[in-house]
Amino acid sequence: MQGLNQGLVNTSYDSNFIYANKTLSHKQDSVEAYNDAGINHAKNGHYDLAITYFNKAIEQDPGYIGSYCNRGITYYCKGDHEKAIEDYNKAIKLVLVSETPNDSRHSTIYTNRGAAYGSKDEHAKAIKDFTKAIELNPRDAGTYNNRGLVYGNMLDFDRAIKDYNIAIELDPKYSEVYINRGVAYHYKGKYDQAIEDYDKAIELNPDHVLAYNNRGLAYNLNGEPVRAIEDYDAAIRRNPDYAEAYYNRGAIYGNKGEVDLAIRDSSKAIELNPGHTEAYYNRGGAYLTKGDIDQAIADFTTTIQLKPNDGSAYNYRGVAYFNKGNFNQAIEDFTKAIELDPENVFAYNNRGAAYHNKGRFYRAIDDFSKVISLTPDDPLVYHLRGMAYRNLLVFEKAIQDFSTAMRLKPDAAADAYTERGVTYHNTGDVDKAIEDYNAAIVLDPAFAQAYTARGQAYRDKGEVDKAIEDYNKAIEFNPKLSAPYTCRGLIYDEQGEVDKAIKDHGKAIELNSEFAEAYLNRGRAYYDKNELDKAIADYDKAIEINSELVEAYTHRGNAYRAKAELDSAIADYTEALKLRPKIAEFYYTRGEAWLLAKGWEEAKTDLTAALLQDVDVAAAFHNTHGSIAAFEEKIGVRLPKEIVTLLTPRSEPFEIDKEARIALGMKYYGNDELSSGLAARLAGVPREEFWYLMGDYGLSLLMPRL
Repeated sequence: MQGLNQGLVNTSYDSNFIYANKTLSHKQDSVEAYNDAGINHAKNGHYDLAITYFNKAIEQDPGYIGSYCNRGITYYCKGDHEKAIEDYNKAIKLVLVSETPNDSRHSTIYTNRGAAYGSKDEHAKAIKDFTKAIELNPRDAGTYNNRGLVYGNMLDFDRAIKDYNIAIELDPKYSEVYINRGVAYHYKGKYDQAIEDYDKAIELNPDHVLAYNNRGLAYNLNGEPVRAIEDYDAAIRRNPDYAEAYYNRGAIYGNKGEVDLAIRDSSKAIELNPGHTEAYYNRGGAYLTKGDIDQAIADFTTTIQLKPNDGSAYNYRGVAYFNKGNFNQAIEDFTKAIELDPENVFAYNNRGAAYHNKGRFYRAIDDFSKVISLTPDDPLVYHLRGMAYRNLLVFEKAIQDFSTAMRLKPDAAADAYTERGVTYHNTGDVDKAIEDYNAAIVLDPAFAQAYTARGQAYRDKGEVDKAIEDYNKAIEFNPKLSAPYTCRGLIYDEQGEVDKAIKDHGKAIELNSEFAEAYLNRGRAYYDKNELDKAIADYDKAIEINSELVEAYTHRGNAYRAKAELDSAIADYTEALKLRPKIAEFYYTRGEAWLLAKGWEEAKTDLTAALLQDVDVAAAFHNTHGSIAAFEEKIGVRLPKEIVTLLTPRSEPFEIDKEARIALGMKYYGNDELSSGLAARLAGVPREEFWYLMGDYGLSLLMPRL
């Protein structure tokens, strides 16, 4: 995560009960008694009972200022700031018509009302009241402290510090003021001065848990996490129920990577304060780091329930869904995070990655481009956008992005050189690719991915010894990297060392049980050993992991065909065709399987489609079966003349009449094997004409599949 949240805490506003002057009136003695009883009950936390006594005092004497003020304080303590302000207003109204409206004793009422306004974040009203209180009683340190708190909440820390300085001058032993001035210094980034103030607060009150909590925060930000933890320990020893200290200590453990301790402390904070939003957020981050994705999602969900506008919680819940492979839900969360903060670069970046993993590369590029507009000097996002361009086969732009990533961070560009090398490799420029892999290795001589990629380039050049040497290097530098094992296994398979190939593919699978290509490659090795059931089991697993891995279907189809399970083979070839309908050779492969199954009409359809797409059907057939006669002997039946014609070498381009060709396209479209565009191409007519003709073949004109 970006860094776990921690909580800095000010002391509360000061409010004071008012004790009335003694008088000789019996009625006022009764009022005093009710007032004093109310004060005692309020101090003991019996607020409702206290209010009852203040009500009686007011009932006895509606002009008794003290009871209004004291009842206001009691409402304030109950969290009912509106009622508190109503009572202070009544008290002040009485003060203003009294004989002594400017008596310093009345300053307390303005102080108390200011505290209520401050708690409601009505800063201007609070400052006005505290200023009036100071005017009436300029020697009251508590009022300066309160006004300093309001200035701090307004982020005007210089004026806050000025008020705290006066408060300390008036009362040098006022420990809470040192804490509050420490908070102001903290927000100004002056951690050493903050620590000095917290030290003084602790000297004056060695059991002040707030001072330990805040000093811990300052130590941590000053680069002293060990001393910070010691302070949180001290706070917890003094108050085992102080949730904030557990929360802050957990945040440090989380940032140190000690996730179990982070989870323990965050859980304790939540136990003590079930509404502690940030503790759920931090615990979710710790679970995410630990790989406990479901727990992370649960905690981020609770964070969102408690704080629906927390964009960071949506972002990190999206990360959790992303790690779980639930890209749709991840995109939904990243989108919400962006809605809450349209300049959240992390959410754009993460959503781009989710779109990339879904194969929605244009959407990914849009998001990465937005990140670049917000942070144009971030090499990583150019790297990511380059990979998206490469997947779209827009190699020139991909190369530009990888080059920009290298320019922005030339000393740490091994990964960018490697990916640019892969891009050059994809364009067929293997030598340039090798140059980039070499550059990556110079920058990072232990970069296993560069050796793996260079090994693939050497393999494609036919320099298999160099390829194996690079794969060996990759394994030496990173024995837990699965790719070089399966790449080396492919060479062993090609060299006929099938058992060594199987061992390497098996090692790749051991390291990464979700590596679909490794299962595919091991399946091919088993196929070469004629261990068809093992091959099929590996192809099954590859498809389970990646249901769009076309090669797994074609190879499993080959294995089924070798076992004479032709229905299963044809089903796999059909799936491959649906996934990659533009690969003309797949039509021939399935047509050949139909021949073996004696499905003449289906064979004719597929072979015709292959011929219309320039596949040399006759050459492919004769290379595999030798001759038509040999094939007929193999299957024990003569081929229909129409099939023989299709399998006979020809000197002229293959053609069929327009109606037959349109019917062929309609058949593939009707079987849901081709889109309308590809079916129209096979039919040899424009797509609009193809749509128009659909009704003649019982197909829908209203919902063409684009």
